[in-house]
This record gives sequence, C-alpha cells and structure tokens, in this order.
Amino acid sequence: MGQDTYLADRYRLVSPLGRGGMGQVWEGRDERLGRPVAVKLLTHQALAGSPAPEDGIRRFTREAAVTAGLSHPGVPAIYDAGEYDGGMYLVMELISGVTVADLVAEQGPLPVPWAAAIGAQVAAVLAAAHARGVVHRDIKPANVMVAGDGTAKILDFGVAGIMSQRITSTGVALGTPAYMAPEQLHDRPPTPASDLYALGCLLYEMLSGSPVFSATSPAALIRMHLEQAPAALARADVPLPLTQLVWQLLAKDASWRPSGAQEVCDRLLAFAGPAGTLGDINPAGADAAAVRGYALVLARMTDSRTYAEAPVPRAMPVPMAQGAAADAAGPRGTAWRVWHSLWILPTLLLGGFGAWLSFGYIAAVHRRRTWFVAAAIYLVVGVGGFILVAVSLGNGTGPVTWQTTVGLTGFVLVWPVGLVHALWLNFSVRLPLTAQRRKAP
Repeated sequence: MGQDTYLADRYRLVSPLGRGGMGQVWEGRDERLGRPVAVKLLTHQALAGSPAPEDGIRRFTREAAVTAGLSHPGVPAIYDAGEYDGGMYLVMELISGVTVADLVAEQGPLPVPWAAAIGAQVAAVLAAAHARGVVHRDIKPANVMVAGDGTAKILDFGVAGIMSQRITSTGVALGTPAYMAPEQLHDRPPTPASDLYALGCLLYEMLSGSPVFSATSPAALIRMHLEQAPAALARADVPLPLTQLVWQLLAKDASWRPSGAQEVCDRLLAFAGPAGTLGDINPAGADAAAVRGYALVLARMTDSRTYAEAPVPRAMPVPMAQGAAADAAGPRGTAWRVWHSLWILPTLLLGGFGAWLSFGYIAAVHRRRTWFVAAAIYLVVGVGGFILVAVSLGNGTGPVTWQTTVGLTGFVLVWPVGLVHALWLNFSVRLPLTAQRRKAP
C-alpha cells in the first residue's frame, strides 16, 4: 500500500498522516468529487498480529457506524466505508489543524479563554453522543483536533461503546490509562461520567501544560488515578469557579462529578471569552465569522432566551421593555447584576418557604436538574418543618416535643443555608451564564 494507490476506483492515497496499533491514516483525494479526504485503513497484516482480530474488526466497524450516526459539527463527517484486497477502509472528512496534544507541546499552558472554548466544544459533542447512548471512552489531547478557525473536532470513536455493553471479547478495558476514569480502570461498564473525568484530564492539561499524573509505569499511573489527588493548578489567572469545575470533573467518585456534559458545556461557556490567535489558529478569520453567524441563527431558532437576550444591531430601533434599563448597563454594570439577582428575593424575604421558589425559578430558566433537586429539598424541609410544628401544637402536648424541636430546627436553619446557597450560586454560576448569553457573536 503506497502513494497513488486507488481504493474502490475512486479514492487515491496521497500521503500517510499517521499510524496506530490498528492501522494507518492517509491523506487522500476523492477523484470523483474532487475533494480531499482522510482514509483510515485496517489491514489484514495488522489484524494478523493482533491477539483478538475480531475485536479489531468490531472496533473499526463501530467507529464507522457511531461517527456516521452522530452527525455533529464537532465530529468528522463519514463519507464512505468498504473493503479492499488488503483489508478495510473508512473515508472521512479531512481536518486541517493541530491536535490539542501538539498545541500544548508547542504553546505550553493555553490561555483560559482558549482552554474553556475547546473544552466547551468537546463537552457539546459528548452531550450529543451521550444523548444517543454512546460513550467515547478515549477522550484525550491526541483525539481532539483544533482547526484553523478554532473549531474543535473529536476523533477516533473506535473504542466508543453503547452504555453498559462491552465491545471486546477479551474483557480488557479500552482507552488510554493516562486519561481513564477510576471506574474504567476497575473495568466497570462505561458511563457518561467516565467521559467527563477524561474531559477533566483534558482541561487540566490545557491549563497546566502537563498531564494530571505522570509515572514511569502503567501500574503506577493507574494507582495515581485511583488514589492520588492532582497537584494544584499553579496559575493565578485561572478563575476559582473554573478550578472548582476541573476538580469536580476529576472526582474519584463518579457521583461527585457534574450531572452531564451539557452542564459542563454551560459552565465552561462563562470563561470562553474573546481569544486572540494561538499559533496558526485564528478564530477571527473569514471562515470562522461565517460559521459563527450560522451558529447564532440556529441558537436563536432553538432557544427563545438566547434570541431575546442576544444583542440587537445598533441600526435597528427597539422599544425599551421592562428591565431593559437595567440591562442597558451591560453585564458588568451594577444595575445589570441587581436585575439578574432578583430571583434571590423569595429566599431573603420568606426563608424556608421562599427558597424552593427561588431555586425552582432558576432551575426552570437554566434547565438544571440539580437545581430542581435543590428546590425540592428546600420545599420538603421548609414545609415539613412547619407541618411538624403545627401538628405538635394541634395535639396540645405543649411546645417542647420532638416534633416541635425537629420542625423548628429545620424551619430556622433552611433560611441561612438557602440564602448562602443562593448567593454563591448567583455570583459563581448564574451571572456568568447570563452574561455569556448576552455576548456578541
């Protein structure tokens, strides 16, 4: 197999791009449509040297099916797949860019807006994959390609699998140990939380310039992921909420990680501000501007809040609606902050009876399941405490009963706890998310 070899009398191999354990990747050209392509080959020779050839075939076929099924701008498009005399081939979109691994090697720690923007794009792809019941299982810097306009593409769905199913017959955990979640290292079924841990490793490496853990042997590396806490991010310019998100993603216990990839994407967007060029990558290029405008139209069509809060061109007069005067101060203005913090008032004024109203509202606005849970807890504690006290007094047993004690304790404590919780949530998450939605494209 060499240059100018043709597959299916259509795809000409131009030059090799890389070689992996399961085959080769070539730059090619679709002579029928006159466009460049990437051609991935799984050769009989590679299969012959594999201890489980059937797994290699299954992984190759899985990559074609899963990648084609996602149909997401963050995933390379699949054009064709088939067999040839030397094995199997997969024809896909040719991505011109640099992997995050090479980007970090060249640039060192990435600027915060760049790290957040790349991470948010990866999270968006994972959210789409998880919604279809697919976990990637091998998110790592070498599998994330950044194109010249700043868009990120996730590569290599060869080890992706359906949740709660294996794709190997040998029972061997698939993935790269340096980026595998503890549950993967224990060879438990993959879950979306496993991908989130790998995303935490990716973010950590982009922000620090080095992997979460490094060791001289795979066994030592695995032990670190299972038992050791990561070193602190030694950067003063990384916002505390972003650091907290990274630590949450790297939690050993999967239940401590964020509720899903969409939540991670939303939280990262707050830090993905304007970014300059990074090496040869220029997000302000003409192609990027076209993509950005197209994405804004889709965002306005699918999310009424995004459309309502998006900046209006200056040449277009708009009526001053209620709250517009507060918004006119901009995301950094005091009036803007006060206006978008009014959701806390029920907690401040009504204590336990108001906390559930505040959190129920904010959960509905931002569509966060964890905030709905918080609202339910505050409702149960606040109303439950009132009922216990009322029942105790109604029975005429006097004010000092266990019902009265428990009820008053819950009723009194829920006010300061709810207020502190609401204030923290408002300034660390709510305001950054709202400000992000108002940013110009």
